[in-house]
Amino acid sequence: MTWRRSSNHYKEKDFMGKSSKPLPQSPSGISGKFFGRIMEWLNSGAYYKTIKALEPKKDERFLEIGFGTGRFAELLLTGTSGVFMAGLDPTSTMVVTAQQRFKRKGLGNQVDFREGTDEIIPWDNEDFDAVIAIHSFQFWQNPENTFKEINRVLKPNGRMILVFRNHSSNPPDWLPNPISRSGQEVELTTTARKLWLCFN
Repeated sequence: MTWRRSSNHYKEKDFMGKSSKPLPQSPSGISGKFFGRIMEWLNSGAYYKTIKALEPKKDERFLEIGFGTGRFAELLLTGTSGVFMAGLDPTSTMVVTAQQRFKRKGLGNQVDFREGTDEIIPWDNEDFDAVIAIHSFQFWQNPENTFKEINRVLKPNGRMILVFRNHSSNPPDWLPNPISRSGQEVELTTTARKLWLCFN
């Protein structure tokens, strides 16, 4: 396994570290769409940094866990020809939002967005060249199981990119992921073949 950690940090507002109320884990309806757009804006820097680290190549297959509005997938597909993007998100509102985005752009045949949790990844063994999770790790309820699933769907020599949010204060105690709540994300270990970590 190869570990790489970004040394080029960029600043984003740490609203989670300052919020005593849980963020919506399954945003729905009009408010859910609004929340999704806010997250899209907040994560914009992470999207470009992730693509740079990913170094996508033609005909590769990618999976994003927690794809939200589909903005990262859009940037990836429009910037690299011939790639395929699958995605898993726990809310139907985000699935519909992302599907509509790609239908409008005529890219619907290059994506496969599904509703579901990270604990069960509904794709075949060794199906993807890379798995990406941008600011969704903190919402995984059973990270150990999720990493096993990720390892299963990754091709040999596949890679994984995790993007964490650096908290300016102690992580909020309402985060579902026990690793995130403990503040020990930096000590994370996994059986993934190649792992790139970014903290922002």
